[in-house]
Amino acid sequence: MEAPALKPYYLPADAVWFITGCSSGIGQSLAQHIAVTFPTQRVVATARNVASLAAPELPDGPNILKLALDVTSPPSISAAFDETLARYGRVDVVVNNAGYSLMGDAEASPVGNADARALLDTNFWGAVDVTKRALNIFRDSNPKTGQIGGVILNVSSMGGVLGSPGSAYYHASKFALEGFAESVSKELKPEWGIHICNVEPGGVQTKYATSSLRLIEPRHPAYAGGLTDAMLGFINNRELHKVFARPEDIAVAMCEIVGGGKEIPMRVSLGSDSYGLIKQKLEKQMEDLEKYKELSCSMGDPKLDHVTNLVG
Repeated sequence: MEAPALKPYYLPADAVWFITGCSSGIGQSLAQHIAVTFPTQRVVATARNVASLAAPELPDGPNILKLALDVTSPPSISAAFDETLARYGRVDVVVNNAGYSLMGDAEASPVGNADARALLDTNFWGAVDVTKRALNIFRDSNPKTGQIGGVILNVSSMGGVLGSPGSAYYHASKFALEGFAESVSKELKPEWGIHICNVEPGGVQTKYATSSLRLIEPRHPAYAGGLTDAMLGFINNRELHKVFARPEDIAVAMCEIVGGGKEIPMRVSLGSDSYGLIKQKLEKQMEDLEKYKELSCSMGDPKLDHVTNLVG
């Protein structure tokens, strides 16, 4: 079934934003945009190294709280949220933005997949643990201040809907996050007023190809000259990135999604590349679905209302 219908969300004028991964890119741009454009709102900007949040990248002020946060550490998550509640009393929007990418041939990942597991710990499990604490605060803590519910924005990617060569583990983390979020959204009671949205940017002019990108090395020789090489060449060609969206534009769009006084959707693609490629993927998926409809429907009881009512 669909997630229970929610009323449109109205962001408070003094909203409290809790944003992970603010040292650069989308997280930093979002924190800056809120601080400058909506000075009555409060921003909790977090990063593994709190020194990376120093001014002028992010201004200081009574409505800015800069905290160290390692999303792979549950005690660190608890400490950051506890300090936020002690300072502001509630949290209205939680943005799961912390993450990085791992590129290379999946087969070449070392035995035990330590590099891939570390990526999942940040991109997926980190967001899961932040989300779980956020749900508790939205449901149990916020009403004590007179504010009901809140919003979780997951910075996913068009890579949470479609896969590209050389980034199997990154895509796995984003697919997992999107599936987790969709399922959780259907568990929540409407009266809690909790909204979840996966934002799916396409290419963004961030440090994706530098400090936010790690490589699986050494490369597997069998894949030389394949599509992973082509993708790595594209990622490393900074000139080609000029057509990407600016992180500032992504930040403005995220504020519009949350602050527009409208129903918040489960997914929003951001960028013409994201929109176009996701649309293409879904059209091909529908084509394949219809092509194999007869085979698909040739087994099981066709009267599955009791299942579709639960799963949707």
